Amino acid sequence: MARRSRSADIVVIGAGSATTSLVNALDGTPSVVVFEPSLVGGDCPYDACIPSKALLHDGALGRAWSTASSRRRALIDHRDDTRHAESLLDAGDVELVRERAAFAGPGRVVSESLTVEADHIVVATGATAVVPDLDGLDDLADPVWTDRVWTSADALRAAEAPERLLIAGGGVVGCEFARLFASFGTEVVLLEPNEHLVETSHPDVIAAVEQTVRDTGTDLELGTRPVAVSPHGTGVALSTDDRREFRADRLLLAVGRRPQLDDLHLEHVGLDPESPLPVDDSGRVRCEGSVWAIGDVVGRSQYTHAANHHGRVVADHLTGSGTRRFDDVVDAACMFTLPPMMTVGPSHAETVDDGDVVWVAVGVADSSARAATDEQDGALALAASRSTGRLVAAHGIGPSFDELVHAIIVAIDGEVPVARLVRSMYPFPTMGDVFASALSKLLSELPDASSSA
Repeated sequence: MARRSRSADIVVIGAGSATTSLVNALDGTPSVVVFEPSLVGGDCPYDACIPSKALLHDGALGRAWSTASSRRRALIDHRDDTRHAESLLDAGDVELVRERAAFAGPGRVVSESLTVEADHIVVATGATAVVPDLDGLDDLADPVWTDRVWTSADALRAAEAPERLLIAGGGVVGCEFARLFASFGTEVVLLEPNEHLVETSHPDVIAAVEQTVRDTGTDLELGTRPVAVSPHGTGVALSTDDRREFRADRLLLAVGRRPQLDDLHLEHVGLDPESPLPVDDSGRVRCEGSVWAIGDVVGRSQYTHAANHHGRVVADHLTGSGTRRFDDVVDAACMFTLPPMMTVGPSHAETVDDGDVVWVAVGVADSSARAATDEQDGALALAASRSTGRLVAAHGIGPSFDELVHAIIVAIDGEVPVARLVRSMYPFPTMGDVFASALSKLLSELPDASSSA
């Protein structure tokens, strides 16, 4: 088949949510060609956010795995991406090419059937699960590991919940999946090589997160690094650096995700294919030609909402004012433990030695009547700048903190002084009481607190 040629204003390699966000935010109607060999919409609708939250919900309600799996399949449209593809095509002058694409030089991209000359090329290829360096695990595709070693996507598609599950890695995926499978009756062991979970958070929040994970019945093994894995019966045996062995039906790898840069032929634009993309805060890749990157492939804040923000920022540089930056809004994320955790802004570890930043923390049970009614505890830590009197960060875990987070985001992005936030009225009984209590404590630590209130 002869390869067709065309020109376009913009080429996007990858069709996750960041790409739809970018196309929706473009000014005018520039011509766009999008290459995607897999499902349009990215991982979130099919193998991440949506199915995992559905299973967390069903597990909390005590539903059977078979019932939950059936609902999961319906929610993800049985992996039919028609709706997402139509949304992308309706967003502008877009041609969708369902093929893998690669660089052929500055301003040039090729696939099996098409060569495109473009003014701008956007890399939006997402990320893939990291396979840790474990003795015995040379190739995850080896048939011996089929149905024994899982990525998070494999776990979500499992035909049944295992009796016993090992999870390697205590990040967001590890903690959420520990709760998920424990709620379906699985005996879960979570192994985290660091001495603490979420170790860059405020100490009070760290302690509350670790207690939350243990409250699911999960055996939390901190400071424990897996070093080798081998088949054991129909399951696995995992050896650790302290010479212990854990056995289970399945092993879930949850040690992170790496940018998906395979087979892009980045050398054709002067980049090292084995190195992370050198991306600045405008989304521009420092290389030959006009190349940009959005979404998980950027390698920071790998969340759908961050990817969508990247798309809007890069669209502004391609067709708008050219002034937006990845860091022009505060970074925020949630982890859907029970209760949920939220983070906004820089970590405690990043700011603890900054003399201008002051941190305070309050216990949820000590600050809210709602905590007693809902029989849940937690902690909220807030940080403010002494020089400006404004919030700069928040970390917390508690009931409905995945919704409380929005008030904190608006307060930080809106640069609202702590003294003004203290005067606001927070409905009772809600988690607003915890926020108000922490704000009052924070205000007392700021200069001229008595005259500001």
